[in-house]
Amino acid sequence: MRLEGQSKMGYYPTPENTLSLIPTWLTVPYDGQLRRYLDPCVGAGEALAYIANGHAETYGIELSDVRAKAAEDRLAHVLNTAYEYAQLTDETFSLCLLNPAYDGETATGGGKRMEETFLVDRGTTGLLVPGGVLIYIIPHSRINESIARHLAGWYRDLRCFKLPGQEYDVFKQVVIFGARRAEYSTPKGEALSDVLAWRGGQRFAGYDEVEAPVEKDGQPQLDEAGQPKARMTRRPRFEPLAELCAGHGEYEVPLSPEKGKRGAPFRWQYVAVSDDDYLREAEDCAARLDSSRDWLDLIPRTEPPVIEPAMTPKKGHIAMQVSGGLLGTNLVKSPSGEALLLKGNVTKYTVTRHDVIEGEDEDDSMVKVQTEERFKTLLSTLEADGTLVTHEDPAEIGKLLEKHVEQLAEIVQTRNVPEYDMKPQPWEWAVFDTLSRGRQLPGRTETGLTDFQKHLAIALGRLCLRHRAGFVNAEMGSTPGPDPPQGGSSHSANNGET
Repeated sequence: MRLEGQSKMGYYPTPENTLSLIPTWLTVPYDGQLRRYLDPCVGAGEALAYIANGHAETYGIELSDVRAKAAEDRLAHVLNTAYEYAQLTDETFSLCLLNPAYDGETATGGGKRMEETFLVDRGTTGLLVPGGVLIYIIPHSRINESIARHLAGWYRDLRCFKLPGQEYDVFKQVVIFGARRAEYSTPKGEALSDVLAWRGGQRFAGYDEVEAPVEKDGQPQLDEAGQPKARMTRRPRFEPLAELCAGHGEYEVPLSPEKGKRGAPFRWQYVAVSDDDYLREAEDCAARLDSSRDWLDLIPRTEPPVIEPAMTPKKGHIAMQVSGGLLGTNLVKSPSGEALLLKGNVTKYTVTRHDVIEGEDEDDSMVKVQTEERFKTLLSTLEADGTLVTHEDPAEIGKLLEKHVEQLAEIVQTRNVPEYDMKPQPWEWAVFDTLSRGRQLPGRTETGLTDFQKHLAIALGRLCLRHRAGFVNAEMGSTPGPDPPQGGSSHSANNGET
């Protein structure tokens, strides 16, 4: 749920004018018999109390402690809990006022909408007796096919109205009335289309007879006189939804039985959440958080990443990794034996340049502003006595790295063990001895692969055997191309990636 919804716990009470008109659509005989009214998102209870008007037993469920306390002063029965924890009996309520939380399930308001969850997934329809009245208040843009099929299949005498006047302008909501069927009935095309039309603020208003051209394979068909053929067809007609107005008791509220479906006793309770439940849920949430990519991306790196290079890196490559900050903080020793911490980093900065473009007149001159991003390599050293020095001069950085490159190479090779250590198995070397015998590189009298090409091919082969894939970025001529055809001229490889 989004922050605004969280601040209200999804609570947006039924607007005043709308609330005053809803009871006019209900017929409630004053016979003193049992009728139970339910609001699973009751808030402070004003709406349900107003609709019941003292002629029904009122039942509300509210998550907020403060609003649940206020609802207890207005309603007969209130559960201060989440609706999913409540234990209720099917087919024991005469009326359900459903104005669900106006948001989605996730922290950003995404996921399945609460308007759908309460109606379709959480069984509020099953709590109504056959003939029980549903009063459903939602933004009409939230009516999707799942909601439409549920309403059209489970309810008869469906009516939909926009909130009256300015209340609609503010909330873009509708009020839907319906009486529950005894059993689900698969909705027909017109019934489903009508409910789906409510999503766009319209209602199905019948069909118009229109003349349509006869086509075949996308081409108009002609009669004997060469005129386009036409036939009469029906086209659905839609009208804007009407605003909610005073009704005439169109929905009679049925009685509520003492017991529910199949004689089940009436239940109005909830399962309390124990301290162990809270702890277990917290542990589950923490485990999901610890494994989520978003959380892992926020954790600062305390150690450099462990990688498996294809081959033992050269000293120049190691120096580049250190200066680029890929090797973290490294402990080396100076020639005199003193410990030294060494850490590289790359920072980005912006350079702005202003160029004056002269016009024909002095007043026509313009200033062109160009912004360019640049990168600066830094190398920080921390000596045993606490002296911290950050080097920016490339020459100084190069000298420092050259001085300690042997130690750095040992650290790198211990941490990042290469897949291939330049020590081939005899059979591996023999495999490549016979290759490229018809090739002679410029400036080289021997044919066949060079030793470095063999090492490169062996490293790539080991990657493929282990991971079924490999990538080598090498200088031009490092990797061999295909052998030339019989009688063809030899050529050198010119690709740098394999």
